[in-house]
Amino acid sequence: MKAFTTAFELMKAHWRWWLTIGALVIFSWLWNENTRISASLNTLQDANDSNRAVMDNVLKTVAITNMILGANQHAKNQIALESQRTQEDIKVAVAGDDCSRRPVPAAAADRLRQYADGVRTSAAAARSVQPDR
Repeated sequence: MKAFTTAFELMKAHWRWWLTIGALVIFSWLWNENTRISASLNTLQDANDSNRAVMDNVLKTVAITNMILGANQHAKNQIALESQRTQEDIKVAVAGDDCSRRPVPAAAADRLRQYADGVRTSAAAARSVQPDR
């Protein structure tokens, strides 16, 4: 019991030293934790920057794809509209004619040739844009 009392008296006499040592231990531990957390934060920020760059590229790709799809849809709509016009022109050209016994009227044949040439040109341009698979 005397050793315990002596140790207690020693701590009581030098409490400022013990308080300073305790504060240094706590400060060292906090410094270590701060360093560890800062390293983790830097790693996470680097990963975030990398993910942001990938996401920006994906968004740009989607925007470009949407523009291409819009242009393709517009072209399809124009082709459909031209097809309707062609049908109407042919109906007007053959109105009143007995088509089963007569050759195709020259105006209708010319209009069909123009339409066919336009379709071939569009198809050839579309094929040259597609990648080889």
